[in-house]
Amino acid sequence: MNRTVFGVFAVFVTVSARAFPAGAQSVDPWTAAKQVQADVSADRQALVAANLPLSDGESRAFWPVYREYRGDLDKIGDRVIALIAAYGANFDSMTDAKADAFFADSQGIERDRLAVREKYVPRVRAVLPARKAARFFQIENKLDAIVQVTVSSEIPLVPVNK
Repeated sequence: MNRTVFGVFAVFVTVSARAFPAGAQSVDPWTAAKQVQADVSADRQALVAANLPLSDGESRAFWPVYREYRGDLDKIGDRVIALIAAYGANFDSMTDAKADAFFADSQGIERDRLAVREKYVPRVRAVLPARKAARFFQIENKLDAIVQVTVSSEIPLVPVNK
């Protein structure tokens, strides 16, 4: 796998995430986050294509499944964006009850993300040989890790009293 390509993706995600600072008044946070999500999605598909060699037949069968898969994960991404926005809006008035609710929502999102992956494993395996399917999910895991580290590095820890 081309580490330079993934490095470029990591830089792009970081720059995109910082292109819309939380205090920017000209763009609401939801619109900014959705734009970053759209930009990352476009680059993500290009990275998958660059790192997953497919025959013409495999391409015709795989890309529609990929678009459905990413569409389902983008819906979960919308929930993540909403959760982050709510967390930010409640950060200064955080209570134990709010922190517990945010944690429960976050765990629910992770369960749903895993459920989507599990739903698509057999669908991807139906259109790709096992090694290519495994490689696809490796690529997805690496890209998800880059996005998650980038986003989580911008989110402050829950405040606690000393």
